Amino acid sequence: MKNIRYRLFFLIFLLAGCSNQAVPPTVTPAPATQTTAPTNVPSPETPTSIPFTLTPADPTIFGAIGTDKIQAFALESVANAIFTKAMDVFVADGQIQEYQVTSVTIFPGSNGLLSEIIYNVKTTDPSWLAEGGTQSTDGWINGNCSRFDFFTTETEYQLKNRRLCG
Repeated sequence: MKNIRYRLFFLIFLLAGCSNQAVPPTVTPAPATQTTAPTNVPSPETPTSIPFTLTPADPTIFGAIGTDKIQAFALESVANAIFTKAMDVFVADGQIQEYQVTSVTIFPGSNGLLSEIIYNVKTTDPSWLAEGGTQSTDGWINGNCSRFDFFTTETEYQLKNRRLCG
């Protein structure tokens, strides 16, 4: 019995001693390469008629948030966080002055989950009226409604395929 204790003590002592040894990092410089700009890339100044579009790598994605950035207790809160993140970009770009999310609903659709987001937006751009809202005298367009497909990947939650409600 004592022999087992000594062996266990020796093993712990050995492992503890090994864990304190630092291994210096090895830095290998990347080889120098020459790159040229692709010639088939469209101009970034291409006008778009819809003011409510982000341009991520996948054009069907309206917005996304990493699964490590939010705890998904309720999918409505996740959809709201994605929508808020995307709308904050519009505010930062000066496309809109303010927005208010009034409701977020997640419900089953024919190909998975759908998210319906009703919101108000303050802007001078009349194209936001095409979202189904009502213009008020104070610059707000009230009752806009967008519907998205709600997707979950291994790394993020996504709102895709934006369309009008109804």
